[in-house]
Amino acid sequence: MTHLIRRFAGTFQLLFVVLIVGGAIMFAFVLESDSAVSYPAPAQRPLSVSVVTPDEAVYRHVVNLNGVVAARTVTEVIPQVAGRVTKVSPQFRPGARIAKGGIMFAIDPADYELAVQRTLAEIEAARSELALLEAQATAEKEIWKKQVTDRKIPDLIARVPQIAAARARIHSAEAARDAAELALSRTVVRAPFDARVLETRLDVGQVVGTAAMVGSIFSVDSLEIATPVSLQELALIGDAVGQTAAITTESARDVSVAGEIVRQAAALNQQTRLGTLYISTSEPESLTLGEFVSVEILGANTPRTYRLPAGALTSRDQVWVVSNGVLESRRVEVLGNEGNEAIVDAFDVAEGIVTIPPAGVSAGLAVTIEAQQELAYLGSGTDDRE
Repeated sequence: MTHLIRRFAGTFQLLFVVLIVGGAIMFAFVLESDSAVSYPAPAQRPLSVSVVTPDEAVYRHVVNLNGVVAARTVTEVIPQVAGRVTKVSPQFRPGARIAKGGIMFAIDPADYELAVQRTLAEIEAARSELALLEAQATAEKEIWKKQVTDRKIPDLIARVPQIAAARARIHSAEAARDAAELALSRTVVRAPFDARVLETRLDVGQVVGTAAMVGSIFSVDSLEIATPVSLQELALIGDAVGQTAAITTESARDVSVAGEIVRQAAALNQQTRLGTLYISTSEPESLTLGEFVSVEILGANTPRTYRLPAGALTSRDQVWVVSNGVLESRRVEVLGNEGNEAIVDAFDVAEGIVTIPPAGVSAGLAVTIEAQQELAYLGSGTDDRE
């Protein structure tokens, strides 16, 4: 018996392996058949969404810009006469204010007073010479009339050329006097307008010439705001010149100053490709040269617009509406944002705009309207209802 088992042991082992492998194959076939059976998917219920139906309104664009306070011109102070400085006003110091006609500094007038005296003496001498020539001419005329009755008195005898030369010397001396008096008046340098002093390089005892700058000033009334602006912003503003603006300074953020656009640059900046608007104000004393300011400009009106909750936009310019029980996408043109609202051009809202689009939103998704709200007006006062 043992001998028989040993003889057929290999056959029994092979048969056992075949049975195990065959069973595994059959089991796998059964599992594959079960997985291939399809079962009907459970019915999916439509999602519930909330929608709004906004009312049309007129929207006035608000353009916010940043600018810097600049002076139309900065005047360099250069003496018109040379000399030693004898006086410098306390108002002619950096940051000080000086009224129109106020003395900034004075130059020693002694040389210019002497020049005036010299011209006065020259005038007196020329007048004396003229009087002598006129008297000689009168005497010569009397003698000529007594001795020669049939001929006209010659000009040389009547001293005509000499008298004309004497009168010319008087006119020249008078012109020299006026020039000397003008130079004398220029020894006192006065402010040509209500000004603020930017810088000075002057003190008593300093000798100044007629070619060196000793300081610089600017007119308070010349202060204005230079504001860079893009072409898109210019399109929103419309006809810029004459538009009003609200100016807020860094030093007084809670107080705005009224301004007006007075000029627009004739060319774009070559580097930035931006234009420039110049804004003046009736309160220039509230501005500081070089200060950065914020500018709010009310632009043109857009007649048909909607105000939507900002959450209704799933991207910069996409909203979803309900149409015949399914979602449809709409591309919108966003005109501006105010708080939690987006202002867009009017478009076809179908049955309503979805306020909060569901996750995984896609076109054709079946939905039911859970709540519907009419948005008659959500604005902050920058638009007008038609």
